[in-house]
Amino acid sequence: MKKLAFLSAGIIILSFALSAFMVYYMSSEAVSKDKQQEYLISEHIFDAIHEEFYRPIVISRSMSINSFLQDILMNEDKYSEAEATEKIAEYLHSIKQEMHYSTAFVASDATRRYYTENGIEKYLDPQTSPYDIWYPLFQESRKTYDLDTDRDQINDYRWTVFINYRILSPDGKFLGACGVGLVMTNLQFLFEEFESQYKVKINLIDQEGLVQIDTHAQNIENAYISEAILDNAGSEQFTYATRGLNGYRMTRYMRDLEWYLVVQGTNFGSENVMFCYIFVAITGILVLTAYFIIVSRFTKQYQNSVPEDHLEDSLTGLPTRDYLREAYGEEGVFNTTRYKSIAVFDVDNFKRTNENRNGGILLREIVNLADEYFAWKGMLLRWGDDDFVALLEMSAEDAEAKFKEFCEDAKRCFDVTISVGIAEINLSDTIKVNYYRAVQKCFAMKEKGGDGVCRI
Repeated sequence: MKKLAFLSAGIIILSFALSAFMVYYMSSEAVSKDKQQEYLISEHIFDAIHEEFYRPIVISRSMSINSFLQDILMNEDKYSEAEATEKIAEYLHSIKQEMHYSTAFVASDATRRYYTENGIEKYLDPQTSPYDIWYPLFQESRKTYDLDTDRDQINDYRWTVFINYRILSPDGKFLGACGVGLVMTNLQFLFEEFESQYKVKINLIDQEGLVQIDTHAQNIENAYISEAILDNAGSEQFTYATRGLNGYRMTRYMRDLEWYLVVQGTNFGSENVMFCYIFVAITGILVLTAYFIIVSRFTKQYQNSVPEDHLEDSLTGLPTRDYLREAYGEEGVFNTTRYKSIAVFDVDNFKRTNENRNGGILLREIVNLADEYFAWKGMLLRWGDDDFVALLEMSAEDAEAKFKEFCEDAKRCFDVTISVGIAEINLSDTIKVNYYRAVQKCFAMKEKGGDGVCRI
């Protein structure tokens, strides 16, 4: 009887499998057509978004090489504040009026003035204002230009995509930054039109998967689409990935933006029917298999493990920032009172050091030293390049003392200097806000020349 039962089960399972195969075979041509349509739609969306950003990037570039602006910033000390303000404000007014952008700005490196068409709106101070952190980050990146999604203090804190361009003197000296801002609502309107027309979801994400543009404001710089990064999309064409039974994801790198375009949708045509048939067949197989296993009193367990390589840094073995997000969720709020302080540290002038020494070996040695100091009282993470974060089970004051010893040891053992920023963790704030407090202290240390610890 038992043999007969297993034979019957085998026949039924084979029948279901053959049915599923026939459905798949007959639907393959329709599926191919659906994919072609999805590629065409995604290419159309890509072209429209590229065109939307191309003009402001070109305008920002023309501002950066404008001899009028260069001359004022090189000779800013020769003008009175009123004269410099009038000249730059008039120029920015013409840019804003002619090009219809919400913001046109110039940031002077010499005076830290932030000019708009209204004059000097503020003085850049990354140590006290989180909204000004973009400036030292951009300067340190050495990029010709970049895109930065942020709240615009000047325009009622509306979400805005800023095009930041470097202004250089003829001999290559950094004079400041300039550019224009695209109001997020205008970009959201463009995305909403495509989403409504093609029944898809569109996002622009950065190279870590963090959402930069979304039709829902709560997702901007808060949600992640990390799985799209794992698609390893290039800039020449879209990659295609399936999602669930009848969903798909199209991903392509936008080189000019240094962001990824992600188009996600659902197949409602023949591909949906095909997957429904396969789902029914698989469900039947599982039910019948379970029945005969129970009857014959056999059990079988399946264990699947998916490697989480993106949660561990391959060079140092430390957890990554993705690990922190996985541990504390997308909202990024500490759910434990274990950690009392947060520290951000990096190697001073690491780029130059890396050119003369093996940077990978140096970072591993620094991590080993940091482990000796802090692993027993907290957790170390590699944030990126030579940037590290430490979550510590000690007060900021005690952490400052330990990091001073650590910096001295690093200097003596490895002939490098390290800049450290430390802040007390406030559990009522997000991890991101706590992190930025420590980053501000680290920048303050670097502005003093590096090689030390800043807590206050």
